[in-house]
Amino acid sequence: MGKFRGSLPYLGLVVGAYMIGLGNIWKFPALLYKYGLGGLIVYLVFVAFMVTLITIALESTKHTRRDLVEYFTEEYRKPALGILFGVFAIIVLSYYPTVAGWTITQFIIPNPYSSIVGSILALAITLGLALFVLIRGREHALDVMVGSVGLFFLAILISIGVLHGKMDATATQNFHHALSQMFGWKGISMATIRDMAQQSAYSLSLGMGFYLILGAFLPRQFKSIHIVTIGAILDTTASLLSSILIAEVLAFNPNVPIAGTKLVFGAMPEVLKGLGLNWLLVVLEFAVFLAGFSSIIPLGEVIIRLFETVFGMDREKSAIYGTAVSFALGIFIIVGMIAFGWDTIDWFDGAFSTFVLFGGIISAWAIIERRPYIPDTLANIGYIGAFIVFILGLYSLSSLLVNKMVISFLILIAVILTAMAYNTELLKRLGKPVEESPA
Repeated sequence: MGKFRGSLPYLGLVVGAYMIGLGNIWKFPALLYKYGLGGLIVYLVFVAFMVTLITIALESTKHTRRDLVEYFTEEYRKPALGILFGVFAIIVLSYYPTVAGWTITQFIIPNPYSSIVGSILALAITLGLALFVLIRGREHALDVMVGSVGLFFLAILISIGVLHGKMDATATQNFHHALSQMFGWKGISMATIRDMAQQSAYSLSLGMGFYLILGAFLPRQFKSIHIVTIGAILDTTASLLSSILIAEVLAFNPNVPIAGTKLVFGAMPEVLKGLGLNWLLVVLEFAVFLAGFSSIIPLGEVIIRLFETVFGMDREKSAIYGTAVSFALGIFIIVGMIAFGWDTIDWFDGAFSTFVLFGGIISAWAIIERRPYIPDTLANIGYIGAFIVFILGLYSLSSLLVNKMVISFLILIAVILTAMAYNTELLKRLGKPVEESPA
């Protein structure tokens, strides 16, 4: 992989691997089925704006050669902004690996999502694999991401081909009906705009911090917009292929749920086992795991940067301590969810899903501070994107209260206010003069 590593296609695959996640498989198809062609159009429009903001983030650290906490500290004297990404990465890695790990542990423990032992095992296996990759170093981590996204597409394409070959006349009719629901015109409502905009931010991993790390070591000869565009095309392709796959599942059983864990651990196994395709079930669950795992690695990098910069730890200790914190919080989430019936995953995911919108603006802070290394055309489009994302962020924030997700709202506000309150202390800890103006 020597010559390929560091090439434009390789870096595009890295970004695509980061973008592609569990939501491509069990969230996007459900939204497309609900909102149809109008939803797809809204999604693609917002993807274009998100690509601009991500490009600005990459260009910012590519120019300064500083990443995450160091970038916000040296450029703006706001280390708290970098800390936010690390804290929310810890939060995500407290529940996301559990869901991804269920795809593996379900072959060991039936219905692991309803078992404390099964869920903790899923969390431990996924975080353990991630820790192993992260300790090996950044280059190996990127190689794993590139390999994962390639295997993901291969597994999805094999699954689509096999299921299509199993269709009879009735299944074909049901398949066409499902596609007409996904790609037929159903209008555009405020709910369509809200849900598809949030999905585009979530799917492209807009405000999660990794782009500020990746940009710091991008070769200067490559244009960030080309790398991000390749990633966005791969991500959108993954979402559309997953939608076709779900339409095929609906072809054999039109009444199955098409979103969340009920799809992956209920409807899909039921359909495939009914067709005698147990081997394909293993392939598909492997694809789901790879989709999740390729997003977990970059978030682990964000946590490592947090511990390295703030606590002065080496890479190995940063990876171990960061993973341990996520694992401890993950156990709380699992026990609360299964033993007490709390919506713990929804609590933290609701806070995170709203933060990614504001995080997208923070990632593009260079245009707010009018840094000259951001080209005028890119900055002007970025202003429009940032304004739209800010409005969506406020709308998403208010929706948490309207939908009675008060705990999610409190988690989000508490993390942001706490980080900002400690900005001065962080500057002192990092040995930076508080009164000095950024260069």
